[in-house]
Amino acid sequence: MLFGTVEYFEREIYNYLNENQLKEISEDSLSVVTSKLKKELLYDFVCDERIRLECLENLKYAIRMITQSKEAV
Repeated sequence: MLFGTVEYFEREIYNYLNENQLKEISEDSLSVVTSKLKKELLYDFVCDERIRLECLENLKYAIRMITQSKEAV
């Protein structure tokens, strides 16, 4: 799985939830992990701006997918 893909961000979000023993996906927990990942992309990850923007879009898409799957349950 490549860094920055939608699948990568989905896995990172689920890993965060598991590591913090969060049984449910809540808006608060998604907000925390999203902020953490955005901060890493914006300030820690050294890359071309085009790649950074693509990663941010993939993160947004991953959050939408997780939110939609949560609502379907």
